[in-house]
Amino acid sequence: MAYKILILEDDPMVADIINSFLKKIDSTMFADVTISSSLDQAEKKMLSSKFDLMLLDDYLPDGTGVEFLGELRKKGIVISAIMITAANDISTVKQAIAYGVIDYLIKPFQFVRFEEAISKFWRLVNTTSYKKNISQQDINSYFQGNRSKSGSSIKLPKGISQITLKLIIQEAMTFKTKFSNKELSEKINLSRVTTKKYLDYLVAHKILHTNLVYSEIGRPLTIYYINRSTLEDLK
Repeated sequence: MAYKILILEDDPMVADIINSFLKKIDSTMFADVTISSSLDQAEKKMLSSKFDLMLLDDYLPDGTGVEFLGELRKKGIVISAIMITAANDISTVKQAIAYGVIDYLIKPFQFVRFEEAISKFWRLVNTTSYKKNISQQDINSYFQGNRSKSGSSIKLPKGISQITLKLIIQEAMTFKTKFSNKELSEKINLSRVTTKKYLDYLVAHKILHTNLVYSEIGRPLTIYYINRSTLEDLK
């Protein structure tokens, strides 16, 4: 699944950095990125297209980012937002938090901190998008996610995103004992090619193990079995 991202930033260099950071995290999930350099331009694009996440500056040619968040709220437009700005005055920060931003990054910012902010967005999507009812454990996972282990004890090779890996681990834990790549990809809304890459990685590290199930017609089906104690340590 590719998320629709709106970057609201009037500095082209900063907008390009944000876009490149998104691609570095996951070029498939964050392939659909729109960049606006003004509030007026952003509002027009939001009226014609539905975005999943907005990354916005506060200082813009035709107003401020926090004022824009307030206007969106008045109009009933709901969108997840992360502030990325040089504004570090307490009034702006408090106002942004009151308007429900997921995170607030002060420029200049590092990739590691940016990745943490995107991880919060992913936890929000994972917590609220695929269930009719939410448990206290689900809520804890969102609000206290930064306190849990992230799988960083395993050195990740190029092409394996820590955020995507953690998302797949969390979803794998929802299966009682076993699952197929098709079941996981449909549950998590990722392509089978993407989930297969991560499943192969987990199998290689003995976090999952597999078995081939043969049928009379077609190719054998790979079934994944969960080493639950190991996954719990990584979740």
